[in-house]
Amino acid sequence: MRRNHAPSLVSTSWDDGHPLDLRVADLLSRYGLTGTFYVPRHVSWPTMTEREIRELSLRFEVGAHTLDHVLLDRVGDDEARNQLLGSRQWIEDVTGKPCRIFCFPGGKYRREQLPLLRESGFEAARTAELLSTRFPRRMSGLSLISTTVQVFPHSPLAYAKNAIRRLSLRNLVGTRALFCARDWLKLAQELLERTVAQGGVFHLWGHSSEIEEQRQWGRLEALLAMLSESRNQLTYVTNSELGAHAV
Repeated sequence: MRRNHAPSLVSTSWDDGHPLDLRVADLLSRYGLTGTFYVPRHVSWPTMTEREIRELSLRFEVGAHTLDHVLLDRVGDDEARNQLLGSRQWIEDVTGKPCRIFCFPGGKYRREQLPLLRESGFEAARTAELLSTRFPRRMSGLSLISTTVQVFPHSPLAYAKNAIRRLSLRNLVGTRALFCARDWLKLAQELLERTVAQGGVFHLWGHSSEIEEQRQWGRLEALLAMLSESRNQLTYVTNSELGAHAV
């Protein structure tokens, strides 16, 4: 039973623009779920063609991910501006739609760079903070969006490092991540149940190339089916729509 009146939101996001993102998109469509796909323009791995990105944008939200998958904490302000503004303009040119959502490659950025995102026309940005079921937070005029579970068999040590790096130890303490022994699906089920019962945000994300490498398609589909079965208790939102719930 819900113990408060906070909404229970579900969002999914998928990074790096690999052609297998189209398989993720088909799964999301099959189960009636939303998704935001973050696509860089120039990278060393295979990516969707501009035609495929345009067709994807007819069904799902497409967000910016820098032009060259640049780790923003490693570049100066001028290069950061070029990567931010250029990626937004490129996504808008390809899709024909406004792009106001951004995802930090590798989750890397310096806090003092956040105003550059606003200058570049973004309203919200997705981070790589894990194990969170909290609503996005407002900072420097942006909505910063955290995540709940990644489709990847992380070790307990990886979760601990993420919590320390993101200054989010309470996420680690408040979950069973240290006891899930690489079972991300079990962790996801527990955090989804919490979101349904207490309200909050369940944010699933991943890289389709890693899902293929780690042979996680069946487990991903099992979770998507579970999310679909709980549709009466959940509200599905894109990352941009999630950003509007920032506190």
